[in-house]
Amino acid sequence: MRITTLSLCATAILAPATANAAVTPSLGGNTSNFATLSDAGLNGGAVATLTGGKIYTADQPFADIPKDGVPGGTFLAAGPTAGQPATLNFTSPLTYLSFLWGSPDTYNQMTLTTSNCTDTYTAESLGFAVTNGNQTFSQYVQFAATAGELINSVSFANTQVIDAFEVANFSVTAVPEPATWAMMLLGFGMVAGATRYRRRSVTTVYA
Repeated sequence: MRITTLSLCATAILAPATANAAVTPSLGGNTSNFATLSDAGLNGGAVATLTGGKIYTADQPFADIPKDGVPGGTFLAAGPTAGQPATLNFTSPLTYLSFLWGSPDTYNQMTLTTSNCTDTYTAESLGFAVTNGNQTFSQYVQFAATAGELINSVSFANTQVIDAFEVANFSVTAVPEPATWAMMLLGFGMVAGATRYRRRSVTTVYA
């Protein structure tokens, strides 16, 4: 099934080398090893900083922790004030993002900002089986970047005061920092050097 979005992508006017850059959304996602969620953002702000929205640790009259969310954990709700989006700005661009979308309804609107695009998604456009705000339903959704595209931020908003956008269980894959790449290459070089040295050190003794 093709997932449609409201897109402001600029890839059509870019050079041919990046013309195929894209972020592919799909249902499903990582169901373990979640980033911690707090008022600071993800992993205390180290993975993403948070502006707007509200972090809750228990069910509210207008928002419940997403079904199958981390037991006793936190969840992010955009609202309940209309027009108050919650935005996670990633400290390093991502190649992969997944999270649990709780009680999806037609008031929820998610915006993904990448290197070249700003795409808006709804539960309906992503093909969720339930879009009526049922608190007993939640859905993992994931976004995979390809061909050099990178995910910079994600925003959650509601179009009605009476509903909330509830999300939890975030999982990300970030692009390594240049210093991390350098350390990895140095490590690979040291391993290769040690292997070569061991081979030279082996001597054969004939009786």
